Amino acid sequence: MKVSVIIPVYNVEKYVKECVESVMNQTLKDIEIICIHDAGTDGSWDIVKKLQKEDDRIILLENEENKGLATTRNVGMDKAVGKYIYFLDSDDMIRKDALEILCKRADEENLDVQIFGADFIYENKNLELKFKTNPRIFKGTYEDVIDGKSLFVKWMDIWDWMPSQPRFFYKRQFLTDNNLRYKNQMLHEDEIFTFDVLQVAQRIRVTQDELFIRRFRESSIMTGTPTIKNVEGCIKIIDRAISAVSNEEASEDYNKAVKFYVYKIFKDATKKYRLAKKKLDENNAKIILSEDIKNNESRLAIFHLIESFGLWEEV
Repeated sequence: MKVSVIIPVYNVEKYVKECVESVMNQTLKDIEIICIHDAGTDGSWDIVKKLQKEDDRIILLENEENKGLATTRNVGMDKAVGKYIYFLDSDDMIRKDALEILCKRADEENLDVQIFGADFIYENKNLELKFKTNPRIFKGTYEDVIDGKSLFVKWMDIWDWMPSQPRFFYKRQFLTDNNLRYKNQMLHEDEIFTFDVLQVAQRIRVTQDELFIRRFRESSIMTGTPTIKNVEGCIKIIDRAISAVSNEEASEDYNKAVKFYVYKIFKDATKKYRLAKKKLDENNAKIILSEDIKNNESRLAIFHLIESFGLWEEV
């Protein structure tokens, strides 16, 4: 088996058929399509079941209760048998020749990871204006295969950071050998996973190929109003990144890059906090912290730091 495509499915009945069919119609045929139902309440799963009757490469898995994107991706990884793994969100698509291009390059260059560009679809003009600064391709040039830490330093130097997982293509053995898993029950799990990938990857190819088709739609995790859970996710990212700086073997450039990354995430956390707190105040609701935040002194300290002086002006 060449590629395992993992698609978590949750309340996307308007989009899931187009998503799964974009994989079914790939020019590369030696694939498995692992669809995991995350206990949604709409007609998404009925649509996927009908598609499975047309294509026996589709494998159906179901969570007994809603687990979230991170846990569901891990379920797919546990089932996957392909040489390579690709994570696709169920409201997005991929270009028809994407998997063939990625496999060919990965085989030829013995790559752990590939990272690539995207094409964008907007449901309405407001979303296009709101997310017009999201990069389709990278600002930098990446002519050579590069290791993860060197790539991280370069990304921080020109702020080319790209954690969106559907823009990554992995060798499965690389993920399993390094025990790389998504952090369960948190938002912004892409950020920590990408950070961890770059700590250990030795052979990464970055290209401008627009192989992923990203859909910006209303009421998605990306476009909705941030909540305190979003802020907590940022705090966990900061906590993880700070732990990397304590590595005595890391270079000065790498430690400087990590500190800059922490600054950027902290700034994003303050913005999310401001929006979340405004929404809570409008509803006369209180901030409720999750148990793992309340039980972690360093995370709680960061949270209080945001609360006390984190309302920075945007630049």
